[in-house]
Order: sequence, then C-alpha cells, then structure tokens
Amino acid sequence: MDCMKAMKEFPSNFFDLAVVDPPYGGGATDTYLHGAIDGRFGNKGSMFEKYRQIKVARTGAGHNNYDNKISEWDIAPSKEYFDELFRVSKEQIIWGGNYFDLPPTRCFIIWRKLNIPIEGFSMSPVEYAWTSYNDNAKLYEAFSSSVGNMEKRFHPTQKPVALYAWIFKNYAESGCKILDTHLGSGSSRIAAYDAGLDFWGYEIDKTYFDLQEERFERHASQINLFLDGDD
Repeated sequence: MDCMKAMKEFPSNFFDLAVVDPPYGGGATDTYLHGAIDGRFGNKGSMFEKYRQIKVARTGAGHNNYDNKISEWDIAPSKEYFDELFRVSKEQIIWGGNYFDLPPTRCFIIWRKLNIPIEGFSMSPVEYAWTSYNDNAKLYEAFSSSVGNMEKRFHPTQKPVALYAWIFKNYAESGCKILDTHLGSGSSRIAAYDAGLDFWGYEIDKTYFDLQEERFERHASQINLFLDGDD
C-alpha cells in the first residue's frame, strides 16, 4: 500500500514513534532522477544534484540485479510526506535525514557498519538518522544487512534486525505504536515483534512485500518453536 494513502487514515499523534527509511533519490538513473518528485533531486542546478548517480549494468551474486529495480522506487518523498509523517507520529527517527530538509537536531544516530572499512571502500561505512529527540547523539555499531546471521539479503537498503532492536530498546516501550512507511526487507517489523510493540508497516512494492512476509513468517515460526520447546 502507498504510505501516503495509509497515513491519511490515522488521526494526529496516533503513533508513538515513526522509524522510517525513505529513498532519497541517489540510486536511480540520470534520466529517472530528472523527473523526481518535488524537483529536489536530479534536476540541473538543484541543491542535491551532486548526489546523482549513473547506474551501470552489474552482474554477480553480490549485486542480485538490484540496479534496475532501484530505479523503479528510488524517488525522494515530497514535503507532503514529511508533513503527514510528523502529523501522525509523536516522535520520529528518519534514516538518511541528512538528505532532507529537516529541522536541526542534537540527537542524531550514527550506524557504524563493522564489516565496511572506514577508508578505501566504495560503500559508506556509516549511515545517519535524524531524530526528533532532545537528547545526546548516539553511535551504534553492527554488521550490515545479513552479515553474521547467514540470512539472505534481498533488498538493496536492507538493515539488520539488531539495529532496529537497539532503537526500540532505547526509544520505545512495550505497547508503543510504531510506524514504518517504507517496510522494505521487514527488519523493523521483526524487531518490533520481538520487543512486544504494536507495529504498522507499509510497502508499495509487491515483490519486497511478499519477500518480507516470508521472512517474517520464518522468524515468527522459529520463535514459536523455541517457546514451545521451553514448556
């Protein structure tokens, strides 16, 4: 479901916390970016033009043919998205917040990817999240995607469950209502399930939605088997 349609169904401040990872328009092709929403990404002379990337055909198990699919959804959200997000949620954690026009904050989160060198590597060794909290900045260190747990990665921006588990441990309590507008691989959903949180997640791409459904069902089944074994 389109998260914009979904958010309009909720009253103001319905969610205690929104933890979101929206696309910022950096992974699509040059042609696709030129028509990005709001004109903030890709258009000649825009403040974000320097983030444009030209995608080339790549093969191999490490890439999993992500590039063509990325161009289908990698469009930066409009101002209306952020207006709705701030309306329906009391607090927000926004991955990639450095790419968006958000208010200053003293509490940002840095995720340090332990399996990526600080220098001399094409991928970024850290990711940044903007938060609405009036608190000290935080650093969390964890391996990226499926490294360390042997789980197959199927989404190009897939984040580890452990990262979301850490976020919920520090910024949520049991029973809190959580929103993820860009569900992707479903890592946030799994972490929220384990933490006993009420979770709403939306994903507009059917392929990713179906894959995260399968992933969640596998996880929930394993947890239930473990609990049954303790009886």
